[in-house]
Amino acid sequence: PNGKTPICECFCREASVADIVFMVDGSWSIGPKNFRIIQDFLYTLVNSFDIGKDKIQVGMIQYSDDPRNEFLLNFFHQKKDILKKIQNLNYKGGGTKTGKSLRFMLDEQFSEMAGSRHSEGIPQIAVVITDGQSQDNFSGPAEEVKNAGIILYAIGIKDAILSELQEIASDPDEMHVYDVEDFVDDIEDLDQVQKIIVDIVEVPVQQEYEAVLDANVPADIVFLVDESTRIGQKNFQLIRTFLLKIINALEIAPDNVRVALVLYSDEPRLEFSLNTFEDKSEVMNYLKRLPYRGGQTYMGAAIDFLKKKVFTKTAGSRKNHGVQQLAAVITDGQSLDDFTVPSSKLRRAGVTVYVIGIQNISASSQLYKIASHPPRKHVTTMEYFLQLSNLEYVIKKQLCSEIVSQTFAIPVQSRALKEGKRVIS
Repeated sequence: PNGKTPICECFCREASVADIVFMVDGSWSIGPKNFRIIQDFLYTLVNSFDIGKDKIQVGMIQYSDDPRNEFLLNFFHQKKDILKKIQNLNYKGGGTKTGKSLRFMLDEQFSEMAGSRHSEGIPQIAVVITDGQSQDNFSGPAEEVKNAGIILYAIGIKDAILSELQEIASDPDEMHVYDVEDFVDDIEDLDQVQKIIVDIVEVPVQQEYEAVLDANVPADIVFLVDESTRIGQKNFQLIRTFLLKIINALEIAPDNVRVALVLYSDEPRLEFSLNTFEDKSEVMNYLKRLPYRGGQTYMGAAIDFLKKKVFTKTAGSRKNHGVQQLAAVITDGQSLDDFTVPSSKLRRAGVTVYVIGIQNISASSQLYKIASHPPRKHVTTMEYFLQLSNLEYVIKKQLCSEIVSQTFAIPVQSRALKEGKRVIS
């Protein structure tokens, strides 16, 4: 109403840019009745997306004995055309060759010629809807899809085999596998549909931000990054690219967003404090020259270092002014020292802790001991470093939500600090 940009609008807008391919089981085991319900489900789901050439693109495959492209990512750029196509899908019937179809999807849909924007850093997402009863080997093709940096969801219907869904989907299972036991009842439940929508593309709900149109909230954000030998030079470069993308979306200024960076291995190393740089270009230039050193992994000492040396008034923290304190920890979850006690102390000091777990997915339970609660909101895990390019939009949305959720907890006297400033560029 006042012409101002809503808080975090850019984060949430970018969170709704993605290439999404639906791979739909059209085998005889699904049946015509359930296939019609799948159509209705897809119609509801796609109807909630912001479709466009520079927004969300959608592709679709129907598979049975052989996969068939219903439409490619760059075929339709208007929502009404996609919805019409979904309504008019012809049920194939036949056997269930899930593995063959996954490889077909990777080759035919997630290619630049078909409209994939992977090279631009746009999230690549695949959603497999199946009863999980494959007649061919699917584990190898599923790994190929995930190795390509594609986030893979599996929605099981009818008498779906949960173990197959878990093998198809990205980790962790609780975020990427949905087993709908009673398809007719559950899939038409609006809450279930909305839940899947939010988990897949983080569709922004504008009402969430209308109440904070005038709330321009600063934040102190510290990145703690694992540079141990386990990470490796190549993967460290991917982490650096990821940090550049996140930092580039922030409105860096002394009275707006401040950022700091700590690398850790044998010991923590402060690269720059919250009050070192005053504008984004300085931070970006520093990150581009960020060296990699390797070493052992002592995460506990690094987290303790954050509390004692980085989230301090001397180092630029504005906690005493009511400014939110956020930490983003990038790690493989391995440590040679105890990190549970330092993590607890950091959280009790008023720092909201996000954790990005890479490579060692089996350490998810360890990551939960670092992060703030609830874990699902504050822990993100991936199996491959290449998935960092797809993770950018998730972390942006999480940081945005955190800033918005804490807006009304900030003391009134601190509002002057934020007057006329935006958090996100």
